[in-house]
Order: sequence, then structure tokens, then C-alpha cells
Amino acid sequence: MNLKIRTITSVDCTTKKLKIEPSRSNKIEATISKKQTEPLLECDFCGKQFNRKSFLASHMKQHRHRCKTCNQTFGLRKDLKQHSEQVHGPVLYPCSICEYKSNNRWTLKDHFIRKHTSRFDYSCAVCGKQFKIKNDMVQHAKQMHSNASPIICTVCGHACKSVPSLKSHMKYKHYKTAYQCNLCKRCMTTQKNLEQHLLWHKRKEKVVCQTCGKTFGQKRDLDLHLRIHEGIRPFSCPVCGKKFPRRTAQEQHILIHTGQRPYTCDICGQKFAQKPGLICHRKRHPGPLPQLPVISVRKIIADFTQGLNDAAMEKKN
Repeated sequence: MNLKIRTITSVDCTTKKLKIEPSRSNKIEATISKKQTEPLLECDFCGKQFNRKSFLASHMKQHRHRCKTCNQTFGLRKDLKQHSEQVHGPVLYPCSICEYKSNNRWTLKDHFIRKHTSRFDYSCAVCGKQFKIKNDMVQHAKQMHSNASPIICTVCGHACKSVPSLKSHMKYKHYKTAYQCNLCKRCMTTQKNLEQHLLWHKRKEKVVCQTCGKTFGQKRDLDLHLRIHEGIRPFSCPVCGKKFPRRTAQEQHILIHTGQRPYTCDICGQKFAQKPGLICHRKRHPGPLPQLPVISVRKIIADFTQGLNDAAMEKKN
């Protein structure tokens, strides 16, 4: 009787096992089939495919920073910066008015304020000297009006009023570089800078005036210079008829006829009709001077010339 029970139990278990195993197998096959039919997620940068969003999101960290020049991607910003400097050269930010370029946006901003604006919003509380940039005023006050003890150069004993002035003194008085131009004896800090400097000499030598030997950095400047030797003076004064080889010389001359004095000294306020007069005058003021303000005289000359034309038309009528 016990044998029958065991046999039945064995048969029941076998039957039960046969019923369970196909069900589990079907579920596994269905899961595998479902995974195989799921759409793969593809990376837009490298085309690599993933079957889960989390895997794709983790992978995308490798493309976090993209080079604007060649679209190559990097996971770290420092790797992108190193790639840009080595492959494409340093990033330069150009001035929107002149040919100045800087590898730093803040330096470019300071340049723009110094060179292309005319407002002096900051003045020294001690001497009244005016500045366009606050930091220039602060540095001026530290160097010129500080009661701190001077910093003595350990090489020659020269007294400096600040650490930046000491560094500048050491650089130009005691630092000797191994990279020196054999043409003009100018010193460079690296071999690469020396090679670029020599290329400048090479380009400059190509634009030499054959008449007087004067050299120019660009052919355009040489062409303008040749007008002096050739007697070409295409720009004439509309008042007295005097002719000039360059437009800038003509404009400076016309200012004399306008009676205006657009060039104002930023230190004392004295006015001048022409720029050279202001430049010579500013040299009389003691101490370091800020950059010469940029003053445009084109509108003054245009209005004056238009007035002459209008007067001539009325006279004809």
C-alpha cells in the first residue's frame, strides 16, 4: 500500500513538473523575444545602439562638450580645451572695431573700453586723474599714493611700489631669454614665438619701398606710401584746394577750416584742432597716462562739407 502511494505520488509529481516547466519556458522565450523586438536607441554622435534609456543617458556623458570647429565631442571640458589649442590653435576673440584680438573675453572688454569709448567714470581721490576702468584706478592708487613700504629688488636694489611693478622690473631688467632675433635683437620667451617673429621679418622684407628703402608690414601701406614719390595726391581740400596723398591727412587739414577743436585733453580739458597737437600736449602731464581717447572727426567733416555743397548750390540758384 505504501508502494502504491509512493508510485502515485511520483507520478503526480512528474505530471505536475511537466505542467510547470513548459509554462516557465514559454515565459522566458516570450521575454527574450520581447527584448529582441524592442526598438534600439541610437546615439546621435557616434551611432552606438542601446536597448535601455539609462544606458544611452550614461553613454551621452562622453559627448557632453563639443568642438565648434570640427564637432568632435569630449566628456571633460579640459579635454575639449586641450584639443582646441593643439588642433585648431588658441581661441581668439576679435574686436568689432579694430584688428585687435584676445584669447580672453574680459581682456577684450577692457580693450574696447580703453580704446573705443570716451567716458571716464572713475577718478583718483588723491590727484583727480581719471580712468575708464575701475581696476586701472585702483592700480594707480596703489602704485602712486600708497604709504606701504617699497619692495626692493634683490638683484639691483631698485625700489618698487607694488608686486606687479617688481615683476615688470625683473622681466625687463634682469630676465635674459635664450631666444633672440638675429635681425633686430628682440628677445622671445619660446622658440615658437621666435619663429613667428622671423616670419614677420620675412613678410615685412617683401614690402620695401625701392625709392627710399622704407619697409612696411602690408602691401597696401606701401601703395599708399608710393603716392608721395609719384606725386599722386587724390584728396583735395574743398576750401583751399590743397591736395594730400591720404584721406586722413586731408581730414586733419579740413579741421582747420571748420574752426572746431574736437580733440580734448582728458587730463586738463584743453582743446585742440588737430590730433598731433593733443599728443604733444599730453606728454607735458607727469606720471603714467591712460590710453588716448578715440575721437571720430568724420561726422564733423561730413557736416562741414555738406554745408559747403549746400552753399554752392544756393549760389548757383
